[in-house]
Order: sequence, then structure tokens, then C-alpha cells
Amino acid sequence: MKARAKKAEATFYQLTCIGCGRRVREEESTTRCPHCQSPLDVRYDYGYIRSRLNRYSLRNSPIKALKYLDFYPIRDLDQVVSLDEGGTPLYRCRKLAEATGLSRLYIKNEGANPTGVFKDRGSLVEISKAKEQGAKAVCVASTGNMAASVAAYTSIAMMPCYVLVPEGTPIGKMAQALSYGARLLQVRGTYTDAARLTEELSRRHGFYLAGDYAFRVEGQKSQAFEIIEQLDWRAPAVVIIPMGYGTNLAALWKGFKEFYELGLTDRLPRLVGVQPEGCQPIVSAFNQGRDTIVPVAKPSTVASAVAAGDPLDGVKALAALRESGGCALALTDAEILEGQQHLARLESIFVEPAGAIPIAALTALLTTGRIRPEEVVVCLATGNGLKDPKSALKVLPSPASIEPTLQEVEKFLKLKLYEIRAAGAKNGDRTLLTEVPSKQAVADLVRQEFGVRLTPEYAQRVLSLVEDFVNKGKTVTKGDLQYILETVLRGLSSPDGVLKVEDFQVKTTLHGKAEAKVWVTFAGERLEGEAAGVGPVDAVINALKALVLQRGQVFFELADYQVQINTPGTHASVETTVVMTDAEQNRVVATGTSPDIIVASVRAFVEGYNLLWARQRRT
Repeated sequence: MKARAKKAEATFYQLTCIGCGRRVREEESTTRCPHCQSPLDVRYDYGYIRSRLNRYSLRNSPIKALKYLDFYPIRDLDQVVSLDEGGTPLYRCRKLAEATGLSRLYIKNEGANPTGVFKDRGSLVEISKAKEQGAKAVCVASTGNMAASVAAYTSIAMMPCYVLVPEGTPIGKMAQALSYGARLLQVRGTYTDAARLTEELSRRHGFYLAGDYAFRVEGQKSQAFEIIEQLDWRAPAVVIIPMGYGTNLAALWKGFKEFYELGLTDRLPRLVGVQPEGCQPIVSAFNQGRDTIVPVAKPSTVASAVAAGDPLDGVKALAALRESGGCALALTDAEILEGQQHLARLESIFVEPAGAIPIAALTALLTTGRIRPEEVVVCLATGNGLKDPKSALKVLPSPASIEPTLQEVEKFLKLKLYEIRAAGAKNGDRTLLTEVPSKQAVADLVRQEFGVRLTPEYAQRVLSLVEDFVNKGKTVTKGDLQYILETVLRGLSSPDGVLKVEDFQVKTTLHGKAEAKVWVTFAGERLEGEAAGVGPVDAVINALKALVLQRGQVFFELADYQVQINTPGTHASVETTVVMTDAEQNRVVATGTSPDIIVASVRAFVEGYNLLWARQRRT
């Protein structure tokens, strides 16, 4: 049986350097050419594949990646490692097509793969090859998606996996990799730094080096096979693909060409490669007519999955774009996030930012005539939106918190708090206020910028926070006003409360504890207190806790404390969130916002305490 499971001829494929043209043995390298360090490519004997191809089975068996084993460079089929990847849906998007002006638009949703991303197709081949070669361990550099995918496949293959990712990689992707048993390191640098270290790790310890290399291309080309099958064995006119390392675009082109050369389809599509403006080395090279890639030293984009500043397969992607008669363009982060929401709301498909890049490109491509309304267009959605949910929240309103009464629900409906953050995503750094306006001016400005009508009560609350921003010396941008508005409206029913902070003062040094004095009003009584802490926030909160416990007799614990900085720079707006519980198991979540992290924290604490106080008075 084992003999039959093997592809009898080892000569049905060979590794070839795309730079110097040398043939490379797998024992020498499966990543870069040992002579010139260029990427490698798998070249097949298509006559051999054609002679063995079961066309009836190919056309009639269910669609999934394992169906295409004849097209993969795997010698020993007993070593195949699979999680039943592929077979992802190709959705016809009628609402999105109508909104953008296309007649036939499709989304290939690769988020339906086992780990939620297209990388699983490449991991099928790559980890099967690692096992075939008897690797003792696998190492990989990743911006997150490949980390999760390789970790999953090495786990099922019972092989150790070492993963290096740039610091700040989305937590959802790291949680996946860690859950699969990966030994994960965050590198204080870029993906390029992580990739360099991983190559050194592989050389020193003899680990199998996984990543965007030749064997991964062979697995990922199955996306093209499936698209052709799902369109009744016809290739689309255009395929729009996000580009990071360039590997996936090159893989799709190879897949389309193989089916075309074997007579399984009668046409080839044009490819459109899209990158974010903050990391567009391949797009720049294509549009400037260059054959070489100029690396981006420090990529900066919300689409972290494609933040590859020095893409090894960029040369392959350039060749595929030109050979297909396609084009390339770059988009802003705001356009990408808008495309993500557009797809979710019109077609109920939630993808990560990188997967939304093709959607965001549609309008520009139609406007410039690079795609035509009557053409069949396929957008490749590369990963599930739950891979990076924090990015989606950048353009979504934070949910309001209400008391459990219908009156509070009606208040929420009346205020129409549905599109605040989406409205704030555009031109968020535009200055709106440099001095304190009137209450009516604030209400008018909120209505103009966010479409929200404020009641006099909420207009006054917004004005108070605006005043604090201005008094701190901070100009109020559209983004700042958005967060102020969210903070006020998120606590629709927050009580005025028993506790109010009049002022505080903090003294801190480099080596000693911080010391704080606070002046508060508690149930109408003016009080003063002081305390020390490990830092200024801790000292102020300790002083407040001492006062309220002395007077209020409300026991509570601070269960969680989070800080989010919403814009770059030391003058950025800060949002703090605290979770507080009491002895009666009441639990409240409160927020505060300010340009000052201490002020934001104090506001969150005070709101949380007042909510607990009110909750206890009702029980």
C-alpha cells in the first residue's frame, strides 16, 4: 500500500531559482537559492501530470484542497497533513454589485478555512513536505495568520513549532497559535526583522523553515482551481487580491495557468494586486515600471496581515501582474475599514482588514476603467474578521450601557447612536474646536459631524468634557469629539451620583512612590484625603477608595483596568475602562476620556463607583 501511495517518479517536479535559473535539490534548500538568494519555484513535468490526471474525478468529486493532490510536489502521500482545508464558498454578491456598479461580483471567502485564513492551503503542502523530509521541528515568521495556520498543522503532525511575530500582532492570531501549542516570541521590530531571525534560527538548529516560499505557493494555488470550478469551469475576467509578501497573488496566477495549459479552462483572468498605502512596495514597483522591490523599512497599516515591508515574492507578484495584463493600486486605512464595513453590512461577510482590501478597491478600479461593469469580478477575502476584531472597532460605535428598563432602551433609540464611530473615521484628525463653544454650538457641531441630535442634558455633558480638553491645552479634533460623544452616550443612564471629584494633586518621582491629594464631594459633604501608590493613577484611586469606604461603606474591588490611546502622540485622547464589583456580586463597567490618563482614569472610577452605589440602593 505504501508503495502505491507514493508518486513513483521523483522527477515530476524540480525546484528552480527564478533569478539565476539553477536547479536546486530539496536537501540544499526549499526557500532561497543557495547561490543568489532569489526565490525558488516548483517546475512540473506537465506531461506526467496530464497522463495521470483523472478528469472525470476532477470534475465530479467535491471541491476541497485535497482533491488536487496531483498538482502538489508531494512524493509520499502517506505523509500528507490535512485539516480538510479548501472548499471555501464563492458568494455571488448582488447587493454589493449593485452598490458598486458591477453586474457579476463574487467573493471567495477564505475565512472559511480551518484556522480562518487562506494560509491553510499552503500549510497543507508545506507541513506535509516537512514531515516527508523528517524535520525535527518547524519555525516560521509571521504577521499572525501564518503563525496560527502553521501551528495548527504542526500540532496535528505532532511536530514542535517555533513562531516569531512582530510585537503588537493582533491578540486573536497569537491566541490561536499559542492554543495549538506553538512556542511563540514577539520581536520588537518589523516582520522583516522576525523573518531574518527565523532564517537564522533554522540554519543554527536545523529546523524546517516554513513561510512564503516555493512549497506554500503550490498549496495556495488551489484557490484558483476552486474559483474556476465554482464558475462552471470558466475563469473570471478579473481577480482582485490583497498583497503582502506577494506569494498568494503569484500562487493564484500559477493555478490559473496550470488549469489553462491542461485544457481545463479556456481563458485567463487579469489580476489586480492591492496593498495599503502604509506598506506598498510591490504596488510602487509595478506602477514605476521597476523589476526590483524597494523595501519599506517601517510598515504602518491597520491591515497587519499584509504588512510585509520586504516581500521576497514581490518579484513573482510583479511578473504575474504584468503577464496577466493586470494592475496594482494602494488604499488608505480609512478606505480599507470602510470596505470592511461595506461588505459586512451588504453581504453579511465579516473579514479582517487585509481581506477587505479588494472590496475597498472596487470603486477606484471602476472609476478609472481598469475593470468594466459587465465583467465577472472575483474578490479574494483572505481571512476571517474575528482574526483582528479590534480593527473593526475603530469605525464602530462603542455599545451604550443602560439600566434594565424599557425607558432606557427608548432613550437609546431616540438618540440614534448607530453610526458615530463610522462617521468619525473620516478626517478624524481634522481640528474642530480650539476654544470652548456655547452649548448650542456643541449641539449643532455634533449634529453636523455625526448626525446625532443631543438633548440639552447630553449637550451639557459633552460641553463639560470639551471644556476640560481645551483647558488642558488640547485642540479638539473630530476624533476627540467622537470619543467624547461616545463616552457621554455610552453611559445613557449613569447617575449624577453620590461621589464627585472637585480636584486632585499628584506628586511623583523616578524612584519613590507617587503621592496624591484629592478633594471630593460625597453626598453633599466636602472631603479631603491623601494616599500613596505605585504610580500617579494608583495613588489617586487609593485616596478616593479610602474616602468612599470611610463614608459610604460600599465595599468594592477593581476587577479590571484598561487604557486605550486612540491617536498618535503624547497629546492623544485617552479612553480608560474599569470593571468594578462589590460584595453583592454587582458588576459594572465604566469609562472615562481625557487627554490626561489620570483624569480619564478618575472619571472612569467615579462613574463606576456611582453606578455601584445606585445599584446597591435599589437592592
